[in-house]
Amino acid sequence: MEEYMALLRCSKIQTDRAYSRAVNVPTFLKKLINITGMSE
Repeated sequence: MEEYMALLRCSKIQTDRAYSRAVNVPTFLKKLINITGMSE
């Protein structure tokens, strides 16, 4: 049972990491657009 819980926790961490990365992409793109817009 402990092995299952450890596996569950590990997969949850990976999911959280992937989710935060997906959320960070739009904000990163906005910053990139702002930087390129200012440089023009």
